[in-house]
Amino acid sequence: MKQQQRKALALAAVLALSAFSAAAQGTGAAARGAQAANSAADTGYKAYARRDYAAAVEAAQRAVQLAPQRRDYWLLLAQALAANGQLSQADQALERAAQARGDDAALTRARADLGRMHAQAAGDAMYKALAAGDVKTAVAQGTEAVRWAPENAGYRLVLVHALLRDMRYADADRVATEALALLPESAAPLALRAYARQGLNRPAEAAADVDRALQQRGVSAAAHRQLRLLAADLALAQGNGQRAMDLLAAFPANDGDAAARRELARQRLAGMAGDFALRAPGIDCSNVDAAQTCTLQAAALPPMPGFANATAAYRALEQKDVQRALEQARIATNASPGNRDWQLMHMNAALAANENAEAERAATAALALRADAATLAQRSTIRRSLGDVAGANADAEAALQSGELPVTTQAALLADLGRTREARERLASAPAEQATPQTRLDQAYLSTRIGDSEGARQAFAAADAAGGLPPTSLLDAGYAAMKSKHDQEAIGYFHRAIDAVNGMQLKLDPQLVYDTRRSVADLERRWGVLASLTMRNAGGVVPGIGVVGGPTGSRTTQAGAEVYYRPWGWRNGEFVEFFARGFMTLDSQANGDTGSDSFSGALGARWKPFSSQNLVLSLARVFGPNVNGDWLAQVGYSYDYGNDLRVDVPSWWTHRFYGEVGRYLEEGNNYGLAYLYLGRQYLVGNSGRTTVYPHLFAGLEYNSADLVEKTSSGVGPGISLRHWFREDVYTAPRSYWDITAQYRFRTSGDDRLKGFYLNAFLNY
Repeated sequence: MKQQQRKALALAAVLALSAFSAAAQGTGAAARGAQAANSAADTGYKAYARRDYAAAVEAAQRAVQLAPQRRDYWLLLAQALAANGQLSQADQALERAAQARGDDAALTRARADLGRMHAQAAGDAMYKALAAGDVKTAVAQGTEAVRWAPENAGYRLVLVHALLRDMRYADADRVATEALALLPESAAPLALRAYARQGLNRPAEAAADVDRALQQRGVSAAAHRQLRLLAADLALAQGNGQRAMDLLAAFPANDGDAAARRELARQRLAGMAGDFALRAPGIDCSNVDAAQTCTLQAAALPPMPGFANATAAYRALEQKDVQRALEQARIATNASPGNRDWQLMHMNAALAANENAEAERAATAALALRADAATLAQRSTIRRSLGDVAGANADAEAALQSGELPVTTQAALLADLGRTREARERLASAPAEQATPQTRLDQAYLSTRIGDSEGARQAFAAADAAGGLPPTSLLDAGYAAMKSKHDQEAIGYFHRAIDAVNGMQLKLDPQLVYDTRRSVADLERRWGVLASLTMRNAGGVVPGIGVVGGPTGSRTTQAGAEVYYRPWGWRNGEFVEFFARGFMTLDSQANGDTGSDSFSGALGARWKPFSSQNLVLSLARVFGPNVNGDWLAQVGYSYDYGNDLRVDVPSWWTHRFYGEVGRYLEEGNNYGLAYLYLGRQYLVGNSGRTTVYPHLFAGLEYNSADLVEKTSSGVGPGISLRHWFREDVYTAPRSYWDITAQYRFRTSGDDRLKGFYLNAFLNY
């Protein structure tokens, strides 16, 4: 018995060990399967990321085969299939994903993405079918597009158009009503529903819809013209010739589209015309996302020559493809010269392409068809740009006489006519409560044009407060504030402009960005330090300092420094500065005074009275141990061309002129100097902030107190090394040091402007 028990126990142990081994093997196989599935999914994700969608599909299929319970793998497969154009298979993969457990939010997003792709594919197929004249396919695909994207008004409106062409008027009425719920302020669904209801023999409702369409606000002139033509066609289809004539009364006699319909209306009134076959209007939904509606085009009677080209031109203008717009506009107006709208479109395309002479001809053609104040004002501007002042003035006067123009346009014309005071009065007469942000912008630019910087600043600020200041206007607003001496306000606008450039919201040339930063640096500066160290023949006259000691013909080394303060800021370049300066001779070969014995100091103020001219007036009290205390009055003038850094080119011409005269009021002595530098600066090094400036120098100095030679002049070559520093995101470099070496040849007078000259200068 015990032996049997031992055998039974042994058999049980063997069976247990076998079961454990099998379980272990099963667990290991499952782990290896999960690892293989994860590896396949990882391969699929990477293939998807590099847009190799076929490889992504293959890897994802392998992953779901190995781990069908993983929802994320099914979602990967669905996304890869959709990206590979296999939408129906993607739908099946999503269904399998829904059966697995996982992230419900990810499943919802995947369904939404796939729905958009279905809608886009169906919408594209609908457009292609319409272009090919396959109306039934267009209806089927449009129905699918609407099913997948019920919120897309463009798909619904094009579907209505297709249903009208397929004469499925009940369905067209239903879908147009749905589109109207999406676009309650759009004329397009109302006009399309009117056509559907006319097809259902409900003329009263059709007329009511088209009347509502005509009353919608915000419809462009071109779109309103087409709505009138559509309404006239509907009236003709209803046999109402008088209503058609009333609708067409607003069109000029030589409008080709209206003329053909007028003739049909006359025939209808005379009882001579047969039935009018109402054709579905054309539709363009290419700009529905931006415009929140589609544009309709009345069916041609017969097809108007140039219609396709005009449509292409309008579309190209919307897309800012100005060359194509101009080419298509030329063809359209050549084919139908009596179409005034197309002549105006031709004018706008020519203006956009900077073909002003052609724009003037198109404006003249439009005015010949029907004169109006707005077109006269536009032609006035064009003629002025072409130099036809007499023609421009005549157009401006005629446009002003109409009294139909907006206040800003009237003011602009008055400014063009040189009647600046009237222009300002006209601008001031605009009711503030009726001004829109765009009106404020127009006022700002016009105020800038007539030189009213304060008016421009206020208008820009009002537009900004109303949220109507686009990034493209920030610089203009900043310069208006700067010119009207509101420094902090200008700095704020310039900072925002630089932020907009860095944020990719505004595109400016690098040099213009640098110039803006230079303006910020000028506006923010309140104090500064100037220091120089000079070695030359004798003391002579020093710019900004006046007469300094030093026997003629002897080498001297002299140093000077100045600290200045601008208490009221930049003030559009009309600043006031208070300064303190000192100057001394460090070394003199003629054994003249050096060190503290040679010190000459001054305390004073200077004023730059003009924004546009570098003219500076100065008055200072001069003092020193060996200097007779005196009042020094100075007038300085400078002209610089290319003196600042450039960031757009590696080299540039640089010319500098500085002239100065001074008088010691108590002693009665006078001095003067004039320096000219001509040369070209070159960027050197990798910083973009260091330049070398080889140049030619010419100088003249005068000192009435000199007992031997009162004047001296010289010329010679020179070279300067300058490095700029102290900048940040918003400001250009505020400081620089400069080392200049010259060799001067005396041309007249004594030797002050002769020999080797060396100067080290710091502007901090």
